[in-house]
Amino acid sequence: MIPFRAIRKKIGDLLIERNIITKEQLDQALEEQKRKGGYLSQHLIALGFVSELDIASCLSNQFNFACLPLKNYAISKEVLELIPLKWIRIYTLIPIDKIRSVVSVTMADPLNEGVIQMLQQVTNCDIEVFISTYSEINEAIDKYFGEKLRDFKEVYLDSKDLAKVKSATEFIQTKKYAGAERREYVRIDKELDTSFYFHGRTFQAKTVNISYGGVCFNSGIFIHLDTNLACKIYLKKGQPPIDVVINTLRINSRSKIDAEYPEELLGESYEVSGIFEFITAEDRESLVLFLKENIP
Repeated sequence: MIPFRAIRKKIGDLLIERNIITKEQLDQALEEQKRKGGYLSQHLIALGFVSELDIASCLSNQFNFACLPLKNYAISKEVLELIPLKWIRIYTLIPIDKIRSVVSVTMADPLNEGVIQMLQQVTNCDIEVFISTYSEINEAIDKYFGEKLRDFKEVYLDSKDLAKVKSATEFIQTKKYAGAERREYVRIDKELDTSFYFHGRTFQAKTVNISYGGVCFNSGIFIHLDTNLACKIYLKKGQPPIDVVINTLRINSRSKIDAEYPEELLGESYEVSGIFEFITAEDRESLVLFLKENIP
């Protein structure tokens, strides 16, 4: 088994340590990331604070990720279909090979373990990570997906949209999920069809409530805290779901559990709450519109 690399240091901290960027530049890029989503390194590059080679060199030297040139690499259709295009595009990655239960993926920024956990769950495979530059990966994405990319559009949220969905209400109080930044989102009590990937299986669920910042849903299985789950949430019937990755921060038992089988399926036995770790700009816009329509 080839495990993903669970790296705790973030790319911004590494670049500061290497005197490539300043703390002020990092803060500015973090604000852009908060507004537009995607990877921090993408915004550092767009702002002109670092080059693509700065990012690749930093990751390769610090963590021994192998660099993989993509220009002459042929990727099969079967491998390309292992990961949804939406995630390939927004997180600047591309699957390149599959050998038995290992999928090789090249990424421009592989330090966010939540993305790799998501890929493990979606593919039901171990993930082996390589590094390429953003330009190389984007060229490969354009080469292999062509016309499909024209169906995507960049959408950024207006501050007026956010004003409608922000209000001081209840919030989940844990060490990780605390503070004013987690208190500001209105929760809408709504039962929505949901599915999530967990250890290679897809499970069906129903939401209890949803907000701009996260979601609570009923689950028939026990899920450990601080687990990243790739989920589909159907905001409206007849429309495509939004794809999100949530980080679980609270698990409430809703029925008595057999002591001998504490993690067996027992119907809707657990209430799972978490924050959105990943969501695309398009899906965030759909969520904002849904919340605006349902907030009294």
